Amino acid sequence: MMRIMAAYLGALLLATPATAQELMGEYFTSLRTEDMRNSSGQPLNDFCAIVQQDRANYHKFGLRHDTDQGDPFFTTPEMRARITGSCRIMPGSEYVVERVLSGKPNYIWVRVFGINGLPTELLISEGAG
Repeated sequence: MMRIMAAYLGALLLATPATAQELMGEYFTSLRTEDMRNSSGQPLNDFCAIVQQDRANYHKFGLRHDTDQGDPFFTTPEMRARITGSCRIMPGSEYVVERVLSGKPNYIWVRVFGINGLPTELLISEGAG
């Protein structure tokens, strides 16, 4: 019994609290033709890269569509670079990827989750209601 208690106490001392992601914010944006090419004019064939280019167009180049909303997260190249490794399409919105990659515009809803103020995950859904 003493061994079990010692093991249990040891495990408690070694355990570190998990840091949970929290919803930092959200925005709606239109992915259009201008967002489907990188800053050098080369076509993008990765959906998350298109989302990243949309934010570069919005923040860096001032290219904003009427339905684009701002965000306080992706104002720098370093923060925008986090998009490609962290975007995830929500179930039921997979057709948005096919639509955008075929060159058709689409309105999306982006929810930004993070830890300690740094975005770690973008959940992307169809934006039309």
